[in-house]
Amino acid sequence: MRVGLVLLFLFTAISVNAQQTSTGFPMLENAPTPSGLAIGEAGAAVPMGSASIYLNPALLIYNTNSTIDLGYSSWIDESTYLFGGANFINGNRAFSVGIYSSGVGGFEQRDRPGEPNGDFSLTYLSLSAALAYDFDFISLGLGGQFLNEENAQYQASGYAFNFGVAGNFLDSKLKTGISVLNIGKLDDLNNQPTELPELLRAGIALDVFEYTHPKNTDLPVLVSVATDFVKPLNNRESLSSGEQENEHYFNLGLILNVAEVLEISGGYKTGKSTVKPISFGVGFITDLIKVNYALVPYETGFGTLHSIGLQYKF
Repeated sequence: MRVGLVLLFLFTAISVNAQQTSTGFPMLENAPTPSGLAIGEAGAAVPMGSASIYLNPALLIYNTNSTIDLGYSSWIDESTYLFGGANFINGNRAFSVGIYSSGVGGFEQRDRPGEPNGDFSLTYLSLSAALAYDFDFISLGLGGQFLNEENAQYQASGYAFNFGVAGNFLDSKLKTGISVLNIGKLDDLNNQPTELPELLRAGIALDVFEYTHPKNTDLPVLVSVATDFVKPLNNRESLSSGEQENEHYFNLGLILNVAEVLEISGGYKTGKSTVKPISFGVGFITDLIKVNYALVPYETGFGTLHSIGLQYKF
């Protein structure tokens, strides 16, 4: 199982002898918290606290409170994703900082038959900060990242920028968003730089309807939907054919909120190359704290990702 996992990481990330046209930093294509993972990462128009730095920084101002956000995701064989961030709202401005990392370790390194030379790991790190400003119906956001990657004995660092625009309409029942993500560069890693996964996201989030039973007005049910159009801006190498491709795909999300206490969500991703088409989640909400859990099965035979998160509102 460990051999299979390292092969998957080497295909989806950047190997020591990677081609110039492959992309690394796979975590930058994923939502960093379970609330985003649960809705199929349809987050271009859904405010998610400081996690919006990585999906659409213009949404940072559309959160109802300042927040501290934590996320932990676990895949198989010591593969983890960690996120921590804070979003501070002051009038029509928001400032956010975050740290996002992923890694897998414990792989044996060999250059000849027999005993291993030692262990190696694959790790990725992003330190980020972002600003958002609200112009009534439209908001603008800009985020910057310091990036660092380590692959066995090799290490490289660099930077990237995220840009976003968002709109808020119909008394906040309709939100829209467009973002361009991960525009930057890295230093050489074993003679070649890792190419970042540059993305264009465009999304809509809509509160479809709210139902309150006449005999139980304390349990209103709000149904919301979200959808993202995602277009890779640089070519990706197809694992099956070796051809270069940058086909677009859609992320679809459904959220069922019960009395602002319980949230049940699900997601679906389109695209021929996706390995995690469906996702599920549940959230428990209080006045100050929201606890989220997401479950994302993989179709590759490499198990299921489990993610848990905490958001503190202040």
